Amino acid sequence: MDKVKSNKFSWIFSLLKCCLIGILATLIGTLLFAIVLKFVDFSSKTISYVNDGIKMISLFITIGCIKKVDGEKLLIKSVLAGLIYALLTFVIFSVLNGGFNFNLTFVYDLIFALVVSVIISVILNLFNKR
Repeated sequence: MDKVKSNKFSWIFSLLKCCLIGILATLIGTLLFAIVLKFVDFSSKTISYVNDGIKMISLFITIGCIKKVDGEKLLIKSVLAGLIYALLTFVIFSVLNGGFNFNLTFVYDLIFALVVSVIISVILNLFNKR
């Protein structure tokens, strides 16, 4: 006889696990970009665009992981994942920076993560139907 998971909230743990995989991708991308910045001089605007690109790739990895685990109600799960991702990255990078700064950049990062996660969710659903 097979065991059936009776935990109703197991999807939350899988969502958190996928968010942590995305955060790991963010940390690796940021580390690689910091190494590149040691040798190349970019403007602050270019650095901001590259950081946003790293966040988008990490969110794509996060939502791809969520879709692979359980693709049901992907839009709702991707919004929750974007929220969790934004909050956890804020905490991690604030700890690395040495202090918490609540300002408009936090709100921008939160909205950015939510919008990108919804767009990625829609794109993954469109490619799944073909």
